[in-house]
Amino acid sequence: MPDDVPAIALLVAANARKGGLLPRSEANIRATLKNFVVAVAPPEGPFVNDQGKPALVGCGSLAPMNSTLVELRSLAVDERARGIGVGQKIVAYLVQLARRRQFGTLFALTRAVHFFEKCGFVVAPKEFFPEKVWRDCVACPMLANCDEVAMVLPLSAEDKRLHAGLAGSARPDPAREKAIPLQVVSRMQAENKEVSVVSEREPVNKVVLAYSGGLDTACAVPWLRENYGCEVICFVADVGQGGDFEAIKRRAIASGASACIVEDLREEFANEYLFPLIQSGAIYEGKYLLGASIVRPLIAKHQVDLAARLGADAVAHAATGKGNDQVRFELSYMALNPRLKVIAPWREWHIRGRDDAIAYAQAHNIPISHSLERIYSGDRSLWHKSTEGGSLEDPWREPDPDLYSMTVAPEQAPDQPEYVEIEFLCGMPKKVNGRSMGGAELIATLNQIGARHGVGRVDLVENRLVGIKSRGVYETPGGTILRAAHQGLEELTLDRETLHFKQVVALRFAELIYNGQWFTPLRDAIQAFVTVTQRDVTGTARVKLYKGNAMLVGRKAAYSLYREDLATFLRDDVYNHQDAEGFIRLYGLPLRVKAQVDLNRAARVAQLDVAGGEGRD
Repeated sequence: MPDDVPAIALLVAANARKGGLLPRSEANIRATLKNFVVAVAPPEGPFVNDQGKPALVGCGSLAPMNSTLVELRSLAVDERARGIGVGQKIVAYLVQLARRRQFGTLFALTRAVHFFEKCGFVVAPKEFFPEKVWRDCVACPMLANCDEVAMVLPLSAEDKRLHAGLAGSARPDPAREKAIPLQVVSRMQAENKEVSVVSEREPVNKVVLAYSGGLDTACAVPWLRENYGCEVICFVADVGQGGDFEAIKRRAIASGASACIVEDLREEFANEYLFPLIQSGAIYEGKYLLGASIVRPLIAKHQVDLAARLGADAVAHAATGKGNDQVRFELSYMALNPRLKVIAPWREWHIRGRDDAIAYAQAHNIPISHSLERIYSGDRSLWHKSTEGGSLEDPWREPDPDLYSMTVAPEQAPDQPEYVEIEFLCGMPKKVNGRSMGGAELIATLNQIGARHGVGRVDLVENRLVGIKSRGVYETPGGTILRAAHQGLEELTLDRETLHFKQVVALRFAELIYNGQWFTPLRDAIQAFVTVTQRDVTGTARVKLYKGNAMLVGRKAAYSLYREDLATFLRDDVYNHQDAEGFIRLYGLPLRVKAQVDLNRAARVAQLDVAGGEGRD
């Protein structure tokens, strides 16, 4: 029962302090509660807890290692209940539970050899359980001085035939390896208990791959199956990139994935990621509206959620070892579920460039649209389109015209300007030209309007997080318009100190997003500050679009701090110009004091020079 979790944690901790087993957190116990068995004292006995209820006096759990092997762990008994058979009863029940779940072998690592022998276990070499050695023992700081003994209880008829050969065996029986499929083989040398890992990869049963259908992710599917022997589930996030999702699904299945799941995340992307980005005013290195950066935490979040729903023990991405996306994905994985194994094929496989990837795809009959003559890396979403690589690697060379596919060239844009009005409520865009729209539709509409005027093109050499300078071209037409409009309203509604401080905060916020730190306490805290600043950012902004430019030409706000009677250069009766004299004198007081000190210092130096001159004569 969930109410047992604190009592289990206390009991395990009490035994752990004596060195009998490892402690378990309440969160870990709660997550694996279905594998626990507890013993509760009878109500008429001497064992009661602080609430006067019968106390929990023993516990134990099962920890599956693979489909046939399970470990008995966290066996703990209250000191007051020792010697009355509580531990044996728990072990007996766990053995029954393991049999019901059709495990073939139950094992334990323990110092209580005689106790487990009474329960029917026999001694076995630790190398019989490389899963345990690799998963837990290899990271244990006490490994070199470990005095725990492996005990095993065969549960199936096949394992019983091996029972006689277990005790004292120096090497695993070949039949044993066949009975328990091993993806990682580790051997522990009996004389010094050192581990030698033959395989570099720990076992993975099921992985959720962030999949786009592009070259890198297409290669990742067969590679994961070949090198990890695991089931691969492809996850496609619809973030407004367009494309034929049914074709992407077919390609994923054809390359070896067991399933390909597509989720429409456009509204969540717009309302929970892009609009807060606009509210913050964050721009990376003065130009980049963070298109690829802002979408990665969203994809990772749903990838982790899908892994939990499907029982996957790993997640994977196909970001390169040179780029920023690997950091953005993996920091999000860590923040959301640190227990998941993370696989990054680009950091493991033999592929070192696009040419290798193309050759690998062709060798595995994976249909791709890339060629050696056109090796570009691209990303597209509701927010932007980016292109890197290829001819762009020469920063002197002007981008080829066909690299821009979202916007028309400014010189080919209409010769007449177009005006667009955007209405905001508390810093969130709600209407375009008077029509209410949902978040995704609003951005898509502004993309269409801005694209036909060539708005939102950026050619940038940026500083990647990993320390490499990289050139890319970006197209963000709708975002560019929204940025100009929102900034215009803030000019009216934010006081000077808040506006200036918010500009400083925006730089840090941009760095957090670019560096993959979306799911961090600092990002949450800055977001809270930004949200407060937006309480009065309600009104309408008018933007003029012409030949690649988005120019703010009008703004009005319900809570504007702008007063025409104060700002006017014409005659007014509100502002007393004589008041400025006292203000300037007070504002400049530190400067006058400093200047007076400097004058006095100069005078003293001049007197010393005169006196010294007389002495020399």
